[in-house]
Formats: sequence, C-alpha cells, structure tokens
Amino acid sequence: MLYERAQKRAAEKAPTAISVYGDRISTVQFNRRAAELRAISGKEDINALTEQDLITNALLRIRAKYNDTRIPDFIEEAKAETAALLTRAANEDQAEEWLNNHGYTKESFTAKLAAVMREQYYLENLLREHTETSDAEVESMAGQLGEYLVMPEKRQVRHIFFPTLYKNKDTVKAQAEQVLQQLLNNTATFDALAAQHSADARTARHGGDLGTLYAYPPHPLAELPLFGPDAIPADTPTLVHSKWGWHIILAGPIQEPRPLTPEEYKESIRTAISNYKRGAAINSWIEANVNEANKKNRIKTYNE
Repeated sequence: MLYERAQKRAAEKAPTAISVYGDRISTVQFNRRAAELRAISGKEDINALTEQDLITNALLRIRAKYNDTRIPDFIEEAKAETAALLTRAANEDQAEEWLNNHGYTKESFTAKLAAVMREQYYLENLLREHTETSDAEVESMAGQLGEYLVMPEKRQVRHIFFPTLYKNKDTVKAQAEQVLQQLLNNTATFDALAAQHSADARTARHGGDLGTLYAYPPHPLAELPLFGPDAIPADTPTLVHSKWGWHIILAGPIQEPRPLTPEEYKESIRTAISNYKRGAAINSWIEANVNEANKKNRIKTYNE
C-alpha cells in the first residue's frame, strides 16, 4: 500500500506528458510505458509509438467509461484472474511484494484488470458488425488462394515462462535452470511446475499449454527454434531464450504439411478476413476519435 501511494504521488507530482479530454498522463507514466515498448520492440526511438499507444488507450478508456451503464463491471472475473495469478507466489507476503513492485495492491490490480476487461468488451461490441464475413467472401478468397491452401508444419507446444523485464537476466536464467533440472530429474511434472513458476498467467493453470503452433503464419514465439533444421527436439524439455525472457519448452513431434480440406480452410479463411476487417475497423476507430479530439483541441502533448 505504501509503495503504491508513493508511486501514485510521484505520478501526480510529475509534469504532464499528454492530456486527452482532460485525462492526464504524467511523464512518469509516459516513461514507464516507453520503457516497456522499448523492451518489447527492441527499438530505441520509441517516443512517437508511446504517444500513439497512450492516446489510443486513453480514448478507449474514456469511451468505455462513458458507456459504463451498458457494460458489465467484470469485477468477479477480475477477482478470479487476480487470484489465479497470485497462486504462483509462495505465500501472501511474496504476492504482495510482487504487486508492490509493479505499483499495485491486490484491490487496485483487480480494479485495473476489470477496467481493461470493460474496455475490451466495449471495443469488441463496437467492432462486431464490421467483422462479419459472408460465405461468398470466403469462397472468393479460397478461389484466389488455390494451391496455397496447405496445412503447414505444426506441433503441440507447452512452456514455462520466466520474464526478464525489469529483472536481473542471470538470476532469472538460474531460476529457469533449476526448474528445468526438476523436469529432467522427474521430481515434478510439467503441469505442476508451470502452475507454480510460469509468469504466463493464461497458460500456467493449463500446464503451460500454448496449443498447436504452426510454422506459418508466424506465431508469438516465432523467434524460437520450433521448426526447421535446428528445431527443439520432440518430447524433451528445453531451455531457450526470447526477447521476452526464458522459456522451458516442451514440444510434440512436428507434423508434416498436407493439403487442406474445405472443412479446414473455410474457417481459417473466414477468420483471416474477419481479422483483417477488425484491424481496419480499429484503425478507422482510432483515426476518427483522434481526429475528433484534435478538432476540439482535446489532445495536448508536452513532450519535445
């Protein structure tokens, strides 16, 4: 609680970086988000992207707030997500320390998570009518793709994730190696260790299951050697590094490519079209809302 208050006071005292409809974003908040995006992207010149990201999030937050009466509060769902996340801590003190290190208490983290869920709900409802795809659109694209309708190489993948953001990389690696050794010595199951150690909250409770990953199109862990001549061997826990941190990967055998059946490719094509429409609709929404705010002089930036 004291840490959160100190963080909040620091943000309140810091100069304003961006103001969106009076919603103030301080230089402390700006610099923190810039550091996160820099770590994720690997790029140094990140100010323009940070500004765009914060303005977009502020607009979404404001729109969702104004439509609150039509949006569920998601507080119970947020409580469940928070509880699941904190079960990976050894005890309540460790859980509280983890939250404090990120500037939260359990209550404020839950409230933040519920707010994010409300924003996602608002955005998905807003975009739904723009992402509907007809059978005719699917058939048209299938005709154009023709010989490319092939199931690429694929394999089942699980992981235990150890992030290095804001942490000592050597310490994190040592922790990952200790967990790997437990697997190699058969002193614990992958499921149990994923639930206890993985920082990927959404997969940890399911044994670290990432589902089926394909050689193409690129997946979130595309930089890891899951396919190709140097692919991670099947059914062998392997420690690998990505820009996100360390992963203990347990992957199944690679299944060879084959032609797709209509039952398989139709849904994939429908999803691809819907995703494209969704991206275009999001960009249009952002552009329209930013333009509206600029016309009303309601977006002000103070960064040089």
